[in-house]
Amino acid sequence: MINSIAELGRFEKNKNPDLTSFDIWLEDSFDNGKYPNLFLIEFIKEDSKWVFNKIDVWENSTNLKSKLLYKRGASRGINKTPTSKIATSIEGTLKQKIISWFELNKDKTFLSTEDKTFLNEISEEIKKKKEDIYKAIREKAGMVDNKGIVLSPVFAKNGNKKFIGDYEFFKKFITEESKQGYKYSPTFKKHSFSKNETCSVCNKVKDEVFGFFTSLAFYTVDKPGMVTGGFQQDKSWKNYPVCLDCALDVETGIKLMDQELSFKFYGLRYYLIPRTITKRASEDIIDSILDFKKSPRINTADRERLTNDENDVFEMLQESQNNVALNLVFYAKPQKGVLRILAAIEEILPSRIQQLFNAKHFVENMVFFKGYKTKENKDMFRFSFGTLRTFFPNNKIEGNHDKSFLELTRMVFSDIKIDYQFILHQIISHIRNNFVQNQAIWFQTIQGFMLIIYLNKLNLFRNNLKEADMDHMFFDSFKIESKEELEEKTELFFLNFKEFFENDAHSSIFLIGVLAQFLLNIQKDKRNATPFRSRLKGLKMNSRDISVLLPEIIEKIEQYKKQYGIHYQYKGIADLASKYLISSGNFRNWNIPVDEMNFIFVLGMNLSQYFKIKSNANANTDNEQKEDGNE
Repeated sequence: MINSIAELGRFEKNKNPDLTSFDIWLEDSFDNGKYPNLFLIEFIKEDSKWVFNKIDVWENSTNLKSKLLYKRGASRGINKTPTSKIATSIEGTLKQKIISWFELNKDKTFLSTEDKTFLNEISEEIKKKKEDIYKAIREKAGMVDNKGIVLSPVFAKNGNKKFIGDYEFFKKFITEESKQGYKYSPTFKKHSFSKNETCSVCNKVKDEVFGFFTSLAFYTVDKPGMVTGGFQQDKSWKNYPVCLDCALDVETGIKLMDQELSFKFYGLRYYLIPRTITKRASEDIIDSILDFKKSPRINTADRERLTNDENDVFEMLQESQNNVALNLVFYAKPQKGVLRILAAIEEILPSRIQQLFNAKHFVENMVFFKGYKTKENKDMFRFSFGTLRTFFPNNKIEGNHDKSFLELTRMVFSDIKIDYQFILHQIISHIRNNFVQNQAIWFQTIQGFMLIIYLNKLNLFRNNLKEADMDHMFFDSFKIESKEELEEKTELFFLNFKEFFENDAHSSIFLIGVLAQFLLNIQKDKRNATPFRSRLKGLKMNSRDISVLLPEIIEKIEQYKKQYGIHYQYKGIADLASKYLISSGNFRNWNIPVDEMNFIFVLGMNLSQYFKIKSNANANTDNEQKEDGNE
């Protein structure tokens, strides 16, 4: 993958031929407007000596990047140059980032005698006048509204003012220190580099290759087995040798990724990194991605998405040829300068993305999901990885499921089998959380139904529950017009969803769920309460609990018939539920996991509206069903 990132860097350099290694290494102290105030610690030449003069306040900007030479170092140490942002303490920043920088760097071996003399003078003067400098900075800081301040020294002589970027020897602190970071690890206090060896990125013999290039840490050198030749960090250059040119290409590629190829993914972020066979194909696909983000061909609201990112490019990528493979690198940046790789999905072909969209269109056009609209008149059920995220959230109530969510995302993209029971467990756990809080569960139940059908359509379940050829009615409509067709259409429903209804026990559980919702709707309508809800045990019922519900539900509905003198439509479903329950045998032998039984049950509850006989529906017989299937 690092080769693909280097290719991104070469693409960027070809597009911007004026781009230098300095542009690659430097950071912008302006930081998108967060640090608009530039405080210049001005030294002037007096009697052949450099002395502190004043604090000169400027407006900071990106245009000053090459003048200020800003590049962060260790959080508790000095930066690469004496330019620093003021974090919390003016005095602390001056002492730690400016005074300490001159003291520690005034005698570097790569400096000339003249340069060392210059830095020694500044070091002595700044230590001598530190109280005056601190006082002047504090006074100026009280005069600016925005407290984002950058400190940097500047040197005035004969009316000419020079920034540190105007001195070649200050630039060496960028080049030499950056290269040093590739070959030396302060953690292990060891060097790792070699001369005249082959770079693993460009496959060319180079004067020097490095072993500690970690700008994008796909591997580490602090665990046994990761270092060629044993647990010796100084030999890590053998593991993944990188030359300076390729290191700079990767650095440039990372910047392009941050600016243009970073996308949102349900509370997470990922880089989209294309890998191609030819340079031409690489340029074409990168251009296509960048153009699509800037000028999407389709209105944002109408775009087909697999993610929640308004710049989602997957719809466009599915049209690409299979001469490109896509890599998704999920990452976190807990603090500036720290990149943590959470997961990587490699070698996704456009043809696979097309399969994901085909399955998406399949489920969205089923009668159970289409036609529902939000208040804004948008489709309520549109499949995306957000559907999966619903059941693998990161919140205080249900916990952090980021790891499982990313692993399942990888499995879907990579066509790797998924455990059916694991998915069911997460779906019913999420539904239970809402159910026990007496919240509506219709939407989440239908989402869970959609998710399983989607995964099954992609043939991802380990138990090979391949979906049957779907009857056209499940795309056009599904309704029961008369008592005579109740049994036929119910059996057809079970046949078309074999992934849910493997045997008669599953069918009986589903129909008991339908009847339970009929009863809850009656109670809601007549009593404005749903006492029977407590009999469902928080949707943690075992096989015995479910099987004994059937006679209880029938008895309760009969009581309401007598009490209100109204005929409730339920007997046909009750007869079918009894038939399947008897056929399923002893409930002790069902061998169905509790999570699966309760999901099938709650699915029956929330699809119950489809099992009303439409031709008999009227004011007296239809009260037991709400349009959305909830009590």
